[in-house]
Amino acid sequence: MKVFIFITILKLSKRLSLKTSRSIARFLGRLSWMLSKKNKHVTLTNIEKCYPHLSTEQQQQLAKDSINATLMNMLELGKIWDKETNIEHFINNVSGIDDFREALQAGNGLLLAVPHMGNWEVLNLLLAQFDKFAFLYKAPTDKRIEKKLVAFRGKSNALQIEANLKGVRKIMIHLKQNGFVGILPDQRPKQGQGVFAPFYNIPTYTMSLFSKLAIKTKVPVFFAYALRSDNGFEVYFEKSEDPIYADLETSVTYMNKKIQAIVDKAPEQYQWTYKRFSIQPKNCDPFY
Repeated sequence: MKVFIFITILKLSKRLSLKTSRSIARFLGRLSWMLSKKNKHVTLTNIEKCYPHLSTEQQQQLAKDSINATLMNMLELGKIWDKETNIEHFINNVSGIDDFREALQAGNGLLLAVPHMGNWEVLNLLLAQFDKFAFLYKAPTDKRIEKKLVAFRGKSNALQIEANLKGVRKIMIHLKQNGFVGILPDQRPKQGQGVFAPFYNIPTYTMSLFSKLAIKTKVPVFFAYALRSDNGFEVYFEKSEDPIYADLETSVTYMNKKIQAIVDKAPEQYQWTYKRFSIQPKNCDPFY
């Protein structure tokens, strides 16, 4: 049933303009706010804890806008993944691209941190136009959906690497071959695969893989994201500073601080529907 719904959404949204898809997403967002207690609770809890200075009304509005944005991500996929779509037609501006190109042309490999901001599938398609692009993905529990995801994403010809031990080895090989890899650094890791570091002053169990790769390889590191604009997307590439190459604690702390600064640019476009803080330090109350 999940696969049928997923494919149906892709087929229907393929025929819609981005403007129409986003309008439908806002309507579905209002329904979700009223009917989905779980989504509402997770989103609102995240925002209340991360933006305590906002009023109750402002927190609720931000939560509603975030749910809308999450649904927009889904409803934009049909058009974005359509093999006939030229993704550049939907990109209004790319900031920092010259620095990114220069780092790529140096031919030493490159790491790209891609937070859950805006629509990261847009970024995947843009990056796939460069040689030797790979991205790390976390496989969904439903193998049938994973198969479909891999097939649709495969239209970009990017190398898809599953997030497991074999995947880490593939990343190292890819970087040694002067390729570049995109990783979602704010993906909640499994127990034993992360460290606690502050994110909005909250001890947050954070992926250590990205920092370990940066420290070990010393390749250039960029943060990249595609923010939704009125009629398309604005893409940003931001070069990392030196703390990403320091010891693990310093590197992960810097990474979270950088992601927080990016989120603050358009907090409604961050995936607050995600249980980012579900793993808590010992003796702490459950976050949700």
